[in-house]
Amino acid sequence: NIFTDGFISSIALGYTATGGKNRSVNVFHANMEESGLVAGMIRSKFLDKNLYKFVKLDAEFVRKVNYNKTSLVMRLFAGAGYEFNSTRDANKKNNLPFFKQYFGGGPNSMRAWGLRKLGPGSTIKSFGSTGIPERYGDVQLEGNIEYRFPITVISGVKIKGALFTDMGNVWFLKKAAAPSNPEGVFNINRLGKDLAVGMGGGLRVDFSFFVVRLDYSYKAKDPSPKPEN
Repeated sequence: NIFTDGFISSIALGYTATGGKNRSVNVFHANMEESGLVAGMIRSKFLDKNLYKFVKLDAEFVRKVNYNKTSLVMRLFAGAGYEFNSTRDANKKNNLPFFKQYFGGGPNSMRAWGLRKLGPGSTIKSFGSTGIPERYGDVQLEGNIEYRFPITVISGVKIKGALFTDMGNVWFLKKAAAPSNPEGVFNINRLGKDLAVGMGGGLRVDFSFFVVRLDYSYKAKDPSPKPEN
């Protein structure tokens, strides 16, 4: 996938709003990107073979509530991308290009899973002999909630603790993207089964000008495990 080829001619828009009152702070982000709607009107062998024609939308809402010494942070994220059927190359019309797709796992997402090692949906498959993760999708839903509290202060450095839960997954949008894998295609009726849940705790070492974060999380519900050998 590192060598996935393709051409994107896109327009991207972003919007951010902040607000809140008293002890709460709210941040909302929204992004939109489209590719190929204008360039796709031009006919050429290069564009017919390489151009991706898609639209991608996502939004994120974060709310932080501060108490006397503790805080509660909640985050919701939803995103989806659709590759238009008018994409002329048949190999490119079923899903977003790899480098534009969503993925879960890692320190800033579903922390109980490694990077790109969650999903799609309730798929059960191996990572392959090379060990390279290949789990990604055109749809992502994710929610996180984290409770933060002070522990101690050492030489002016604040040590804080955190308890958190992560919920979410990624999916393909089109059945043609995974014809032999319907469990990886988004279906609202399967949402309860497909959602992954991770729970854990961690430490925050606050040096004021930067924070060192140490987290441990375990898989409370894993809908897409690696097959047992």
